[in-house]
Amino acid sequence: MLIEHKLESKTSCNNALSPLEQVLIALRFYAVACMQLAIADLFDVSQPTVCRVVHRVSEAIASLLPDFIHLPVNREECKTVSRKFFNIARFPKVIGALDGTFVRIISPGGEDAERNVVARWPGSAHDSTVFNNSAACLSLKTNELYRDFHLLGDTGYACEKYLLTPFGNPRTLAEVRYNKSHVLTRNTIERKYGILKRRFPCLSIGLNCNIERVPAIIVACCVLHNLCIRLDDPEPPADPQIEALVQQLELENDDVTPSFEISSRCPAGFAKRNVIVTNFFSG
Repeated sequence: MLIEHKLESKTSCNNALSPLEQVLIALRFYAVACMQLAIADLFDVSQPTVCRVVHRVSEAIASLLPDFIHLPVNREECKTVSRKFFNIARFPKVIGALDGTFVRIISPGGEDAERNVVARWPGSAHDSTVFNNSAACLSLKTNELYRDFHLLGDTGYACEKYLLTPFGNPRTLAEVRYNKSHVLTRNTIERKYGILKRRFPCLSIGLNCNIERVPAIIVACCVLHNLCIRLDDPEPPADPQIEALVQQLELENDDVTPSFEISSRCPAGFAKRNVIVTNFFSG
């Protein structure tokens, strides 16, 4: 077990939970979210114990993030990833699709408490703000490895050399083709979020725990999701109830506005986009 050493008891208490038992408790929580009393009964422990175990296991799994969630690490990997994206709709040099998603918080803090946190950002933060303050954004800006590659994002993001967006008002057939390819390629991220939330329903049902502990739970679910992909674990079947919760949450937060002017877009981003339109979508 990758995290066993982080979960071993440091006491000689006879009733200490084994690392495996702790992981099973956490996995059960990720599946049923706020039903900690039911989990406590199932494992014959107290509700506070469930709370502590979920936090401990989530922190341990989240610490594996660099090994399971990262940009391509060398040029060959960049080429491999970009070929897979190109095969979707013939959009070149893509190494990732970018979008945000919301996670419901069943806050213990009353009606005025914070309700949405994605990793360390509240739901009121626009996707572009979250990305612009991320390590991935800094790496794309400064690492020569990614100079010829880019992510795809919607019009809520600034168009940059490392992040291409669609045309707001396409004026030519080539721009229409570009937009169509962009949408088909980028929409893979929305499908992936749906699979993630079906695999770990706590992300859509709601997390009833201390807000400071929410980021580790979200990251842990993402790490486990990528582990499932590595192990060729079958995708979870569609669940109408989960799909309805996801759609409701997105609608509730549809009025989130950007925290900066999109007009600050980089001319170099527009120039790169125009070159791609000319070279790949004009024929």
